[in-house]
Amino acid sequence: MSDIYRRCGCRRDDGRLYGPLPDRATAAQKATACPILQRDPKHGTWGFAVSGGTHAGSGKRIQVRRMGFATKREAQLERARTVDQVASGGFRGDRKITIGEYLPSWLERRVRDGLRPSTERMYRRYIEQDIVPSIGRIKLAELRRFHVDRFIQDLTGAGRGATTVRRIHASLSSALTAAERLSLVDTNVASKIALPSTGKKKTRIWEPETVREFLDFASTWRLAPVFELAVFTGLRRGELAGLRWVDVDFTRRELTVRQQRVQVGREVIEGAVKTDSGQDRRVSIGGEAVGALVAWKLGQDAEREAWGDVYRGDGYVFTYEDGRPLRPNHISRTFDTIVERSGLPRMSFHDLRHEHASLLLSGGVDIAVVSKRLGHSTIAVTSDLYSHLLTDANRAAADAAESILPPRSRTHSAHTMASNENKGPGLSSETLATTGGGE
Repeated sequence: MSDIYRRCGCRRDDGRLYGPLPDRATAAQKATACPILQRDPKHGTWGFAVSGGTHAGSGKRIQVRRMGFATKREAQLERARTVDQVASGGFRGDRKITIGEYLPSWLERRVRDGLRPSTERMYRRYIEQDIVPSIGRIKLAELRRFHVDRFIQDLTGAGRGATTVRRIHASLSSALTAAERLSLVDTNVASKIALPSTGKKKTRIWEPETVREFLDFASTWRLAPVFELAVFTGLRRGELAGLRWVDVDFTRRELTVRQQRVQVGREVIEGAVKTDSGQDRRVSIGGEAVGALVAWKLGQDAEREAWGDVYRGDGYVFTYEDGRPLRPNHISRTFDTIVERSGLPRMSFHDLRHEHASLLLSGGVDIAVVSKRLGHSTIAVTSDLYSHLLTDANRAAADAAESILPPRSRTHSAHTMASNENKGPGLSSETLATTGGGE
């Protein structure tokens, strides 16, 4: 059957539309077409139908139909252009699919590709509660920057925080980038959108004396070793919760960070650590951290013996009394309680990670080593987070460079001062000679 045809808006006696009349129609096709089409070449308009690939979500074949051409020649030319776009990969897929239909299929693909459960939960919440209710009915191919801009403005006007608005925008932009890569849209229209500014969050850290005061106050609590290890290693909460005894090497005095346990709602999920560079990283530990782990292991062994057969030991380092691994939220809640009762300045558990970085940088440890211990993706991330601490390190470096040289002799110092007095407020003779200013 020819895919070039004519069609009109005439209806049969039963109210149904007549069928199309293909360019090379069979007797059966003529029987269902409008009788006027068959005798009047100017009646109706021309159109075509070609295959346009498969649906982005369902995988079903897409049939591209175009109508409204005044002549057969116009329909043939447009058909040829469409076929060429499909063959070259430039055809913009199913132009009927809406944002609301596309986003779930995009998210499912991300999940299959290994998207972290916590990130999936965040994306799904933003899609279902924010994006789809606002712009879900708009066709993907018809979404424009003014749609996205108005959506962002509406979120801000509704009182949503700048950080949340940016995350919602990032979710939509990621989906549209994938649509552009799949040739479903011409470009990512979420790019170049004005977003609300977020003030740089100041990292809160305690002075070293306050850290020691906290550790002393927390020493009577069962989870004290968890907090000691957080201060002395900078491990994330999920990494501490996922630490196993097989990852602890007392001989080498180091930990290997192989997995993390993150809390998504009420569910705790174990998986790879946050960054590729942080995966399987080795973190050396000092004597105090080793002592804390040894004390914890002795206590855990005693609990195992006390609980007997009902003890649930799976090899995790930090567990409840019955051997179950600690839930990440339990660690944070216990920390908050201790801080509140101690009367110390408020901090979150995650701030202990910043505390570790601060202690290292203040002690003159190279930023590359700090970045490696923390498992940051790049040194630039570490530098951006702790730039205020690097200022002090720079000052200390300047003093250290001068301290290497032997002190000036008294004779030289007196001569220099006398020369400067003779020259008045201008440059010294040594400086003039060096710069060429004495010529």
